[in-house]
Amino acid sequence: MAPAQEKLAIDGGHPVRTRPFPSPYWGAAVVGEEELALVTEVIRSRCLFRGYGDGTPHMVDDLEREARAYLGVSHALAVTSGSAALYCAMAALGIGPGDEVVMPALIWRSDFQAPVAVGAVPVFAEIDRSLSLDPTDLEARITPRTKAVVVVHFQGGVGDMDGILAVARRHGIPVIEDCAQSFGATWRGRKVGGLGEAGCFSFQHNKVLTSGEGGLFVARDAVVFERAARYHDLGMFRPALKAQTGGVTHVGDFAGMQFRMSELTGAVALAQLRGIERRVLDITRRHSARLRAALREECPGLRFRRSPDEAGDAGIAFYMDLGDAPSARWFSGALAAEGLQLGATTRVCNMLAEPWVLERRQVHPALPPFGPGCPGEGTRYRRDQCPRTDEIIAAMVCVLITPRHTEVDIEDIRRAIVKVWRGRRA
Repeated sequence: MAPAQEKLAIDGGHPVRTRPFPSPYWGAAVVGEEELALVTEVIRSRCLFRGYGDGTPHMVDDLEREARAYLGVSHALAVTSGSAALYCAMAALGIGPGDEVVMPALIWRSDFQAPVAVGAVPVFAEIDRSLSLDPTDLEARITPRTKAVVVVHFQGGVGDMDGILAVARRHGIPVIEDCAQSFGATWRGRKVGGLGEAGCFSFQHNKVLTSGEGGLFVARDAVVFERAARYHDLGMFRPALKAQTGGVTHVGDFAGMQFRMSELTGAVALAQLRGIERRVLDITRRHSARLRAALREECPGLRFRRSPDEAGDAGIAFYMDLGDAPSARWFSGALAAEGLQLGATTRVCNMLAEPWVLERRQVHPALPPFGPGCPGEGTRYRRDQCPRTDEIIAAMVCVLITPRHTEVDIEDIRRAIVKVWRGRRA
């Protein structure tokens, strides 16, 4: 236990930690023999495409089947990225010109771009102290044109799904879960992604489960799944995916995109999925729980990111809520001086701070939703539309936790936080 009188490093004292912490990655940190074995099998088979080849390709099929079982969903579609999964979600739910999609202001570019790609207008709402969508502000942003809600489960956490789902059901609006940063997280014992009408996952390098690039779309409804499957494959519905609907076709051909996952990507993602609990989440959750328990005892008054289900958090990012921006800035500076690695690795931010969003830039100015004569022509985004979002973000201090962190690393993090909390300035 750090002595209360110990001089802080920011004031010239000796830092708790002088050695670097492990690299800030999760799935990428455990890539090894398990991934190599499946990739080697693909190379030897010469079957790089999921649909056919010299042998019998199966990696992507296996990934979808095992993901359905792991996530507790009826249908799963492997795609090229988390962004592709979001685009598929818009197409699957029939979102289009004249529609609005409500989402938190704290998002990645893809959440905004997915509705824009189908001609719909993104509408921003505030976050709450879970760093996800605020259910109260969500309800205030709903209009007769609202056709979907995007919930972003931020950095391993889960939003207030009780409140969000209640609002959505009251208005008859489908919920799309962006689970890119929270693969394996749970809410009341259920995996995220299966709580709403559609779930979207990213397997990009900086994710809990990675194949470098790649993603997954999941759905409960067979028609929603088929529309997504067709959209991801130029409007076609191939036998491997049709098998998920019992061979039944609900939708005819239509123009789509091409977001098919390769067998090589599928092999890496499959190996990662099979070891996700043992190699990643068991470790990050254990470290996070130990840290939270110790700090609750040793740092009375220190608050953490709000969580409606702490046990379901993936444990990859330990957020402390300092209440306001000045307190967080000082606390963060003091912890950094003690040698801690701070800050989320994500580039998620308040989209209302992005000039290209404020100026509604598109690849062509005449395209919907913002082009002349289009339903969103009059839409205007302002920097001050979600002021509480900036206040909440600025009040948070984050310490990353990875599967490479050791007990010694977590002990150093604990010691540093206790030292700074006890020595904080009035």
